[in-house]
Amino acid sequence: MKPSISQLVYDAGQKLPASTGRLGDALNQALNEFLAWPFRATRGFLEDTEGQKTDIFDSLIYTVSQSQPTPGPSTFNADNVACVINVDESLDVEKLGVAYERIASAKRLKKTRASMIPGVPFTTITLGIIFAREATVPLDFLAEEIDRLNRKHPDREWTDMVVVLSKGIINYGVQFPGEHNISGDFLPPAEGATEGYSAPMFVIILVKPTGRFTFNKMCSFIMAHLMIFSPGANLPNWNQILEGAPKEGIVLTGYQYNLSGKLMPVPRWFYNDRYIPPRPFLIEDQQGGPLASLIFLPWQDGGVVLLKGKLPLDGLLIFLGKKALERGGIVRRVDSQISYVLPITQADFIEMMQSIKRQTNMIVRLDSTKIVIQKLAGEGSSSTFMARLFIGILRLRDVVFLDHNKRNIFDKPYQLVIEHILNARSTSQKIIHLIADHLSKLANGEVGQLRGLTIHIEKPIDKELRKEVETFLNNAVRVLKQGMQEVIKALGMDISFLFKKEGAFEKGVSMLEKDDPYLAAYLRDARKWSQRLISSRNAMEHEGWMLPKVKYNEFSGIIGADEPEILGQKVSDFVGVIMDRLTCFVEEVTMHCLKMRMPPGISLTEVPLAQREPDMPQRFKVTLTDSGIRVWNIAYHERSFEET
Repeated sequence: MKPSISQLVYDAGQKLPASTGRLGDALNQALNEFLAWPFRATRGFLEDTEGQKTDIFDSLIYTVSQSQPTPGPSTFNADNVACVINVDESLDVEKLGVAYERIASAKRLKKTRASMIPGVPFTTITLGIIFAREATVPLDFLAEEIDRLNRKHPDREWTDMVVVLSKGIINYGVQFPGEHNISGDFLPPAEGATEGYSAPMFVIILVKPTGRFTFNKMCSFIMAHLMIFSPGANLPNWNQILEGAPKEGIVLTGYQYNLSGKLMPVPRWFYNDRYIPPRPFLIEDQQGGPLASLIFLPWQDGGVVLLKGKLPLDGLLIFLGKKALERGGIVRRVDSQISYVLPITQADFIEMMQSIKRQTNMIVRLDSTKIVIQKLAGEGSSSTFMARLFIGILRLRDVVFLDHNKRNIFDKPYQLVIEHILNARSTSQKIIHLIADHLSKLANGEVGQLRGLTIHIEKPIDKELRKEVETFLNNAVRVLKQGMQEVIKALGMDISFLFKKEGAFEKGVSMLEKDDPYLAAYLRDARKWSQRLISSRNAMEHEGWMLPKVKYNEFSGIIGADEPEILGQKVSDFVGVIMDRLTCFVEEVTMHCLKMRMPPGISLTEVPLAQREPDMPQRFKVTLTDSGIRVWNIAYHERSFEET
């Protein structure tokens, strides 16, 4: 049976890491196995019609008038070069910067503009790839450096792909507003293509753990470009080359086209963890039947109109006026229509909707659906607690549950966890403050008096303290026993044995140890404090236990007090320790279970304390399993939540 093109490219890719001699020569030989006339790969220089010339590239793909290979290195007319590849044995941040600038210089050469052939995509753009056998720094770091370099260069000079054979690739993907999935790879548009319009899409940096399929991914990307560089060339199907290759990737950051057709960084406020879209306008027929919903999206120095429904968007945009539509056009997606980036504001959009209402027989109204935005806590994303237990975990949930319709499996029990842990946290703070304030006022003689040998307490706290302790214990146990048990079940695991008697616990943890020794070891240690919490709550709930009263004493005329205790520990210490252990448990066990569900090649790493962003100090981020960054494994510790 004849091997598939995917298998052939894969086999060629396996030979490259072990190749001897010049890596560029081995790469050219591998590429030439799959290139067809008019393309060849070789070493060479580029020169444009103005005499500007590049340094030598160990690999470039050019068009020839016949199929014979060209002895190299030679100088090639820039118009005939479809792709330049900077080849390094090993890549680090410094070498990446040098390679990036070499590719930028090649992309700056003057080239003849693409001819407009109706219905036939065509480009003369030179693709730029950085290729290395291995890297001495993680791909994540290289991707961050690519972003830094991009911000200093126009997008016409950007490197299009970074390839590290031993690890994976860095390139760009396309995502449209209103959609959660990445539509595909981003190829640089033809010269002059963005002068007349700005596409309404996000161009995002992707890091992909392609592993042993890295050469497949690179070849597929090159073939897709060559097919529009020389339409009609008999090249392998780029999509078939990817059969069997991993598709998952990590999103680093994104860009948008502005009205000048230049790619610019997406503003931080427009990311999905911060942006709240405005209410849509609804268009209905005279009987109230739905025809369409429209929403305005601010977009760099302009705006985009997104429509969902039956009506054609281009027929509605005419109400913006002729000038606004000079750069107009429509992108039609499966369930939406999106305008090109237009020179309009929210006010212009509202005026358009009013014009439709006045000049047609359709009903136009603002969506009146009630949206409840509930304040969870008096803290923002700069709070360690909110950044890690709320935003951080939900971000990583998105990596595991790519299908939005399935996220409720996780969200419903985790919402219960968040509600009760916020209540427990608030109550623990009240308990600690109540006791500290009472002791302080006693020392100052504000709430107690000594009359002879009798101590008179004017404002006792026993009743309030008992109530708060009861609330704390109930909420903390609900977090642990009800909420977390269901969260972990939603992630395909079972820790119900943690709450059972010793024999059942030992049996359950021993079974877990075979498949997940890290979690098993963690739960053995967590058992110590969790049993103290659960036994205290059970004693209160089922055995009639009550928190003892505060005991007062007098020394040298000053009234003092001894805190009541829970299991031999002062109540303020008890709730402080339990709250801290519980918070760490929720974060670490949830993160561990999410990590176990992540796509192959993707994992978690822990961001060092000093490197966390002040406005959102998240502890964990997604990384590649084989990137070189240390993968986080769950391990029990006694450090406080703030210290981790």
